[in-house]
Amino acid sequence: MKEDPAHLLLEDEALTAGLTDEEAQALLGWLLEMAQDADPAQLAHLRRLGHEITRLSRDYGVPVEDLIALVELAWGEGEALGLQA
Repeated sequence: MKEDPAHLLLEDEALTAGLTDEEAQALLGWLLEMAQDADPAQLAHLRRLGHEITRLSRDYGVPVEDLIALVELAWGEGEALGLQA
């Protein structure tokens, strides 16, 4: 039986440790959207990515939304905001 991705992400307290409520909501919302069609291996990678986004935001003060935008840009799904000539 496949475990519910939402349950796995929402129960992982370390995933949002040190984030504001707004940042945690943004991160979890983005991860849940990405996890809808993920297989177990992809879900594990998304959780790891979420932990790294949290760590970077907490340790270096980078907004979660900016880190998500960078990941989407790297995946070719976003636009380079502020980098237009």
